[in-house]
Amino acid sequence: MSAVLTTPKRSRTRAADHYLTFLMVVLLGYSLAGRGFAYIGAPPLFIGEVLLLTGLLVMLRTGGVFATVSSLPGTLLAILIVWVLARTLPYFGTYSFDALRDSVIVMYGLLAFVVIALLYDEPERLRRLVLAYGGFAVFFVTVMPVVYPLFQLLNAQIPTWPRYGVPFVSLRPGEVGVHFAGVALFVLLGFRRLNPLHLAMLVFGMALVAAHSRGGMLAIVVPLAIALALVPRSRQLAPLLGIAGVTVIVALVLNLEIEVSSRKLSVDQLVTNAMSIMGTTDTATLDGTKQWRIMWWDKIIGYTVQGDHFWDGKGFGINLADDDGFQVVDAEDGQVLRSPHNAHMTILARAGVPGFALWAALLGSWSVFMMRAFLLARRNGDRAWARLFVFLFCYWLSIVINASFDVTLEGPMLGIWFWVLFGVGIAAGLIYRNELENRSPLPH
Repeated sequence: MSAVLTTPKRSRTRAADHYLTFLMVVLLGYSLAGRGFAYIGAPPLFIGEVLLLTGLLVMLRTGGVFATVSSLPGTLLAILIVWVLARTLPYFGTYSFDALRDSVIVMYGLLAFVVIALLYDEPERLRRLVLAYGGFAVFFVTVMPVVYPLFQLLNAQIPTWPRYGVPFVSLRPGEVGVHFAGVALFVLLGFRRLNPLHLAMLVFGMALVAAHSRGGMLAIVVPLAIALALVPRSRQLAPLLGIAGVTVIVALVLNLEIEVSSRKLSVDQLVTNAMSIMGTTDTATLDGTKQWRIMWWDKIIGYTVQGDHFWDGKGFGINLADDDGFQVVDAEDGQVLRSPHNAHMTILARAGVPGFALWAALLGSWSVFMMRAFLLARRNGDRAWARLFVFLFCYWLSIVINASFDVTLEGPMLGIWFWVLFGVGIAAGLIYRNELENRSPLPH
């Protein structure tokens, strides 16, 4: 009788564990091959959609379904998903799968519910994810400083998917920068030690991204600064800064320049990119793209906050670049644009002010949730938990920053990473609070 009763649970556990492995493989694929990996499958079921649908099926068999909306961020996400569906379905007849494709900026949030349910159902899975990321960190910092510049140099020679013309490896600098930031956070917060060679490769990789992308530069610098402010003690900070300092000095003395794209890797280029973020430069390309973004964002604010699309936005499915008059060919992947280079403006333009308000409340509530968990762990002396909350928050913030300058959450390459981190953060907070409640009180 006991065997009959336990078999279904074992089956559910195996299914959830297998799915977690599948999730990690997909995340690895997105991080290493970018948009090229996203085209595995056949329309409308590419690898990201398969991951989502199988995840929902597995989630329904776990015991953690109710945990998905037990926190304020989870509840707000559910409400936002309903709102986005209301602004998507009316346009499906007109725009077909373009409407569904545009809606994934929020609809991939269903993966956050999947992750919450799986981890809350079996907290040991959270530890498995952290350990797996340690292996990913070493692998990524070993491979990507070679793969990324080779992709930039040999882009035209890379084989493409027959039906779509997309290279098998298609990496954007912001995507790569986010993961370099994640690895640096993992190392500086003490979850994994890197030898000097790997630290040097990490510095080189971050410099490559910073020279190529201003958004990528901010996505690296800001989260690292916040993490070090919250957890100032780091054994690997001194060697990392030492390697970075020596690299800069050598580059200045030898006047080194490495040409890996339209922008050279040099100290001058890094300084120019930093200056263009804070003001104007003498570089027409940098200032031009900045002004183009601002003009488009101003127009979106004009027809939503101050215009006729205040309540409803333009909906999901319409090509915003065409309709707003800002269509250009994306310099990174040669594709025409559908959305502005800012996820927040995309939400505002498509879901109106109510949708944007829900989006802002969602981001804010998750940030508060994570900071409260961090402060609680620090107050209780649980240093590992505190560092984990900082890691998850800053990694997630890196994606948010990149999404403020590029088309990021609108695709699965970082969109799925974003929502997975969102779900892991909520699950970790719930698991930690349960752990505190179950601790035996000290005897009087």
